[in-house]
Amino acid sequence: MEFKLCTASKKDKEKMLQLYISFTKHFVGSASRTPKSFTRILRKKDNINYVALDSQNRIVGYVHATVEKRNNTGELREIIVDPKHDFEQVASLLIEKVNADFDKKKVAAIVAGSLRNPVYERIFPKLGFMESESTGVFMYAVLDAQKLLNELGPVFANRLKGAERWKGLAQIQCDEHSLFLERTTESVRQVIWTNRPVDFKIKLSGKILVKLIFGVADPLECRRNGQLEVETAIGKAKANQLLQRLFPRSQFLTMDFW
Repeated sequence: MEFKLCTASKKDKEKMLQLYISFTKHFVGSASRTPKSFTRILRKKDNINYVALDSQNRIVGYVHATVEKRNNTGELREIIVDPKHDFEQVASLLIEKVNADFDKKKVAAIVAGSLRNPVYERIFPKLGFMESESTGVFMYAVLDAQKLLNELGPVFANRLKGAERWKGLAQIQCDEHSLFLERTTESVRQVIWTNRPVDFKIKLSGKILVKLIFGVADPLECRRNGQLEVETAIGKAKANQLLQRLFPRSQFLTMDFW
């Protein structure tokens, strides 16, 4: 399929927001976005924004980049593609277009984060990027465990959809708070409260939950060393598969900067 690239404008902000929500709901931690967020992105003079259009002129992807004048650096900040389309094909076109703009602006360097997404990591090396470890430090504190669980509910529900051979009621208990998810043949839904027996229960602290969310801890290792407890009647191998389904080590992560 052929795609056309155009400079993004204010009229595109609603569709860009819809694409962003559609793309990030499959992964961890959608940053808080509103139409005003995209108005700011599209208004700033140093930003570079393109949309990819299909044969019917529907937006199927976008890229947001900027030039950091202080260091004369080009930064690829966001690449979003409709999950129904080939990410690598659409994203590669968008990145190449931005790189051409960076070249015209004679930036000293171009940087882009892989965001722990294996698909990103296949694209950037082809375009000449080299991997480097960040020297930044990220700190995260859980102030409201129940709110965190509720916000992660759609993410865990989407992951459970992939557990095709398992059906039942799952519970993730963080300290004294819980998230309940019921998987049936047709769907996965969040349950506010139930007195039904739980088929698969995970007990862990807020500290371990955050480590698992960000992919810096292994769920099976946490289970082995007692940092995470599993209560279930299913076999150990199947339980470990569900753990890995809920807490994958390779995952996309996006967050707001502050």
